[in-house]
Amino acid sequence: MISTFLVMLLSSLALFSQDNTSYESLNCYTIAVGKDASKTGTVLIGHNEDDWGDLVVNFYKVPPHDYAKGEKITLLNGTTIPQVTHTLGYLWWETTNEKFGDYYLNEKGVSICSNACLSKEDTAKGNIGYYLRRIIAQRATTAKEGVKIAGQIISAIGYESSGRTYTIADPNEIWILAVVKGRHWLAKRVPDNQVAIIPNYYTIGAVNLHDTVNVLFSPDIISYAILRGWYFPQSDGAFNFKKVYGNTANTYSFGNVPRHWAGVNSLANKQHRISDDLPFSFLPKQSVTVKAIQSVLSSHYEGTDFETNYSLHNNPHLNLIHRICNAGTKFSTVTQLYNDRPAGNAYIVWWAPLNPCIHPYIPIAYGINKIPAAYQIRPLSETLKYHFSKKANSFEANPQSAYNTFKKYNDKINEDYKTRIIKSREWKNAFEEKAIKRFNTGLLKKDEQLGEISTNFLQMLLDEEKAR
Repeated sequence: MISTFLVMLLSSLALFSQDNTSYESLNCYTIAVGKDASKTGTVLIGHNEDDWGDLVVNFYKVPPHDYAKGEKITLLNGTTIPQVTHTLGYLWWETTNEKFGDYYLNEKGVSICSNACLSKEDTAKGNIGYYLRRIIAQRATTAKEGVKIAGQIISAIGYESSGRTYTIADPNEIWILAVVKGRHWLAKRVPDNQVAIIPNYYTIGAVNLHDTVNVLFSPDIISYAILRGWYFPQSDGAFNFKKVYGNTANTYSFGNVPRHWAGVNSLANKQHRISDDLPFSFLPKQSVTVKAIQSVLSSHYEGTDFETNYSLHNNPHLNLIHRICNAGTKFSTVTQLYNDRPAGNAYIVWWAPLNPCIHPYIPIAYGINKIPAAYQIRPLSETLKYHFSKKANSFEANPQSAYNTFKKYNDKINEDYKTRIIKSREWKNAFEEKAIKRFNTGLLKKDEQLGEISTNFLQMLLDEEKAR
């Protein structure tokens, strides 16, 4: 057991020492809960968006749009692909300056988030990265269709980054899509009665490639691995995607394994050792609630051997062993997808800016039509033009941005976390209780729009944090 820990720690330190890979390869954390595993009978997707450096997050509701036949989408490197004649509407959290930080939820209830996952691939090239999830949001009416859309694009023009796992969900099912630099990908459906957790390594292990109902993949997923010398069927046995395509340094990193292990043990019906080969998905110990997911997303390993020692680290977000809620967290979401309501009331995102242990989760229904100005530093029409402009997206250039307020409060708590988090948590809990009560009341009243409640809570959160 100790030797395993030492190997993992050395691997982690080796990863941290690599230029530009230490934290950039530890971006994001996702919890996917099948509809039969949740208390409300709804698909639930929890996600911490982790990105490094100071950046502004904008929030938009994008309407459906019609395009002329023959129009093209121009990718960042100049590659073009055909645009469809009609795109769906969607909610869009824009993580400025980032290629892979945006979060989407479209009018059909298809949500898309992702986690960086380093692969072994070192020779292939690709053309798409940033635009992939946007295209899924614009076109997919179901999660499985989203996987097929992504797979077709990746197979045609290639994926540009080392590797990534996309969680694509709809009100009925969840798919985990693992992509590798170049033209290789594999997707697996999360069973409706189970939960899946994704840190920053591939979690899809052994798969039955004949099960086309629950597994989709690029045609040469096995033959290419054999060609590269990553997989020897006679000696290796059953094909295991994680082992074959995953980057070993990431798979055994102390920045990854404890986050995966802690999340699984928080929700699973059986406890695992940190040295175990953790499952792709598992049965929960009890029906999973939105609050249970929020608790995991706010975790610093409380109650485990990795819990912060405040005599050594006054701020749990700055620690050698990477936390679930950490210094890079830019926002946290729990998306709840009902399949028996109109879209405006059926798709709800519980959203918290920056560290969710500090800021309240507030409800945002798809029916929201008015977003407070401070949450948008520029008009929707200019977002793509300036998305990668560090100067235009800096806090200095946008002093009235809501994220300026949230960051100042976040920094204030982190300066003396052990002392200040006590009162902060009291306020956070009270705010969330008020939000839940008001939102549930809105669900029961025909004359009260959840979209209006969402707008009110966005403004209320901003006003109260300014006052604090």
